[in-house]
Amino acid sequence: MVRFRVIKGSRLLLGAAVVALALVVCLLALRFFASGDAATTPVGGDLVKSEAQEEEARAALAVLAAPLSGGIEISVVDEDEKADERGQATPAPENEHTDQTVPPLQLDPAGEVDIAASSAPRVLIYHTHTHEAYEQAADDPYVALEAWRTADAQHSVVRVGAELAQLLRERGCEVVHDTTDHELDDLSTAYARSEQTLLSYDEPFDLYIDLHRDAYVEGMGENVLRADGVDYAKLMMLIGEGENFDVKPHFAENYAFACALTDALNAATPGICRDVLVKTNRYNQHVGVYAILVEVGNNRNTLVEALNAMQPLAEAISGILIAQEA
Repeated sequence: MVRFRVIKGSRLLLGAAVVALALVVCLLALRFFASGDAATTPVGGDLVKSEAQEEEARAALAVLAAPLSGGIEISVVDEDEKADERGQATPAPENEHTDQTVPPLQLDPAGEVDIAASSAPRVLIYHTHTHEAYEQAADDPYVALEAWRTADAQHSVVRVGAELAQLLRERGCEVVHDTTDHELDDLSTAYARSEQTLLSYDEPFDLYIDLHRDAYVEGMGENVLRADGVDYAKLMMLIGEGENFDVKPHFAENYAFACALTDALNAATPGICRDVLVKTNRYNQHVGVYAILVEVGNNRNTLVEALNAMQPLAEAISGILIAQEA
């Protein structure tokens, strides 16, 4: 019996395998029929050779003629059903730029953000996509790994995270800025690595911020907000539902926080923040409450515009985290 184990999404490989098998069978059959005369002429080793060819061709033809239920067994395995060493489902890699968006009409209304009073809320800033960078500037270029990506932490989204960390500290927050490189040489598994970083901390944080740079898409509208003579990159909060995960994110709480933060930003600097975007994956937002992904501008923005946007973001975050202090 011939068995094919096919992972969902790889059916083209199955087709190629079947075509290859058919070609092999045809070649073997041609060899057999082309040597038919030799099979009837028992001279030396020719008879042995033709008998072997006949047996080979018969076996190949038997495989080709066998029904799928008996001769060839095809097992289609959904990628989401593959099990890891612990026997848990392993979802497909996450990519916030291509993951499915949840239609706005399916969103639950934002609830109240009820954060325990704290004079020094603890904030963790990290970067799943550590190499994301901005438009090259003639007076401050960086060495690119590829378009809009660099390992230079002074020109990537890591530099933006450092700015946000400093501004939050100035406003009374205890901040850890984790600059671990989670991309390495495999962007598709970056979320698995950043999850391990988050789980390495013994004490929980009041807010987890995965700071990213978005990708420019035609139709996004004005790319830069100019207010009071300052050019700001626009911001956006992204929250995951965790549809394909056994351990779900804290969706209701995270969504409520993201909506409150968006409202606070736009109240202080109208138009600086786009509407909250919800997608099907979880983006490590199961690690604690509150956990958000923040997109700071896109690849058409400059690093300076992204850095400028950190001041209103720090004001809004500290306002929410500390405003309810007793």
